[in-house]
Amino acid sequence: MKSFEGVENLAAASTNQYKLALAMAKRVRALRNGAPCLVPEIDNPQQNAVKAAMSEFAKGLISYTTADDQHIDQGVKK
Repeated sequence: MKSFEGVENLAAASTNQYKLALAMAKRVRALRNGAPCLVPEIDNPQQNAVKAAMSEFAKGLISYTTADDQHIDQGVKK
């Protein structure tokens, strides 16, 4: 499975694997909600959303950025 290996390499190069996982989960939700798939070899991206998202990230079609000073819980009132 080439997309899994590509995601593994991306995770190894990432400074924050948690944020990578969040970005991938967000893309999976978008695909399941009908977003267009950027990888033509995936037949049904709504059914195979995880495989499609992994393939998109592995091929570098989806990028994500995070601010170093921004926290996941920012905006949550305690």
